[in-house]
Amino acid sequence: MYKIVLIDDEKKIQNSLKQIIENYAEDVQIAGIAYNVKSGIETINAINPDIVFLDIEMPDGTGFNLLEQLTSINFSLIFCTGHNGFAIKAFKYNAIDYVLKPFDIEDVVLAVEKAKENISLRQKDITIKQLLDFNKTSTKKKDKIILKTATDIYIVKISEIYNCESEKGYTTFKFKGDRKITVSKNLKEYEGILKNHNFIKTHQSHLVNISYIDRFHKKDGTYIVLKNGREIPISVRKKEAVISVIENMLN
Repeated sequence: MYKIVLIDDEKKIQNSLKQIIENYAEDVQIAGIAYNVKSGIETINAINPDIVFLDIEMPDGTGFNLLEQLTSINFSLIFCTGHNGFAIKAFKYNAIDYVLKPFDIEDVVLAVEKAKENISLRQKDITIKQLLDFNKTSTKKKDKIILKTATDIYIVKISEIYNCESEKGYTTFKFKGDRKITVSKNLKEYEGILKNHNFIKTHQSHLVNISYIDRFHKKDGTYIVLKNGREIPISVRKKEAVISVIENMLN
């Protein structure tokens, strides 16, 4: 049985999250509830939970402040937030999970399942530390992304990614030569991040770094060719948008 701690200053939010977890999540129990940074730290230290749902903004500080004050981090982290702004981008860079308020039952249950998987991989501590580092020096780290596989955590420069391909819930990041990194997340998880770094979606399953486009194949207009010779398909619906973006970015 996995122990869960909920940390949020809003009573209604706590009750909503508690009901969802108790009614729909499996093999878990609510072991503690806290209302702010101070009580959150005390609760975590007393209970030693497996999973923590953590609010971002609280009366006496932020979720980041709480994490920085812990001597060790031995739990899987799920942030609770009411906005989908910069913080969410940081979470995705570091593969930290989150749920948006008001809560969706499916999102909460899925987050719990992912947290349980993270426990088995024993990657909690290093992942959260990377998140804190990213939060402190975000302007310096916007050019990098963290990719987690079952055995490794990679820190790669976004500018070195040629393209990404998604299949059956997995995404493969491709680099110069034959180097590849495959992660167990779909393309949608990374689309918002990479679009801010000159990537374009040419197809439902393909994201391409515009910097590495060699040419657009005009004969049938169904694919582009990268500088390393890879051919990337273009869907009919994306064709005009792809041509427009290429002309604007490369000219």
